[in-house]
Amino acid sequence: MFDTDEILKTGAFGDLDSDTVKVMLEEASKLAEGPVADAFESTDRVPPTFDPDTHDVSLPQALKDSVNAWTEADWEKLGVTEEVGGIPAPATVSWAINEFMCGALPAGFFYLAGPAFASLLYKNGNEEQKHWAQMAVDKNWGATMVLTEPEAGSDVGAGRTKAIDQGDGTWHIEGEKRFITSGDSDDLFDNIFHYTLARPEGAGPGTKGLSLFVVPKWHFDSETGELGARNGVNVTSIEHKMGIK
Repeated sequence: MFDTDEILKTGAFGDLDSDTVKVMLEEASKLAEGPVADAFESTDRVPPTFDPDTHDVSLPQALKDSVNAWTEADWEKLGVTEEVGGIPAPATVSWAINEFMCGALPAGFFYLAGPAFASLLYKNGNEEQKHWAQMAVDKNWGATMVLTEPEAGSDVGAGRTKAIDQGDGTWHIEGEKRFITSGDSDDLFDNIFHYTLARPEGAGPGTKGLSLFVVPKWHFDSETGELGARNGVNVTSIEHKMGIK
């Protein structure tokens, strides 16, 4: 239906051909049905825990092991921009393989956004931000999408989180977000990029007044990626979202 074979024959994805795709699907299926799916029951029975004193979230070890098994195989990089270290593949192939992970361990899939989000940063960012994107993939940093607020759910344009220009290319973000999937990830990743919607001071109302900011969990050296002090972004509770434990 999607003519994937014909798309591959165009050469747009390098040497990738139908035979290779079949092998990829077989290998991803084995991983999903084995080590990844093995964590489904224990992950369901042992939910994440939150420490209000440190604002740290602890994840079940089985969940972390499954996510690590998937990322060690680099499946989360499939279909991502090559410039950030992605693996070229048609969307039909990347999503077919993603579905193995989604079916075997839905909770684990939530922690695989890093490379895809870094790809968006690379495509839309300035030169410094492009370098951040490459570092994020190379260092296997996590990523979250930070949109929803207590008074801004489906009406995203009602968001009140404020961005204050510091005059040196950085911004100070003030506000509260809610229902952030995989908002923290224990020790799965050394760092996390929180892609955050906020309204710069003086910007207009509604969605047109919002901008997207990269808020790292840890400050880092822009050139080397060496981690610095903890940033002022913290989890304050674990939410119970429909369909997500």
